[in-house]
Amino acid sequence: MDVSSGESTVTVPLDRAIEVARLLECLAVSIHRIDSRAADAETLDRFITEWLIGPQADRARTILWDAISRAIGEEAVEEIAEAVAKFPDPPPDEVGRLRRDLSAWQKALGG
Repeated sequence: MDVSSGESTVTVPLDRAIEVARLLECLAVSIHRIDSRAADAETLDRFITEWLIGPQADRARTILWDAISRAIGEEAVEEIAEAVAKFPDPPPDEVGRLRRDLSAWQKALGG
């Protein structure tokens, strides 16, 4: 299945979408704060452990995969999930593109 075709719509109940969005907000802001303070690995580990980031991320993943599965089927979801790079694999191409975009953005800001 061509997942970029835009032919299917995935519907997530509002309360579940808010749950996922809140987790992403927490992760994005918290990691940015940790990074901007040049914190060490211990600080990042403490955040991941104390805030139960693994279980929270797993719950968010389940919410999204369940919704996607209803649109494209469980077999297609499994194929997509198996194709995703996972640490300690090398970062996927998307990370390289994002790294270049961020670098260009920082240069544009004079950094």
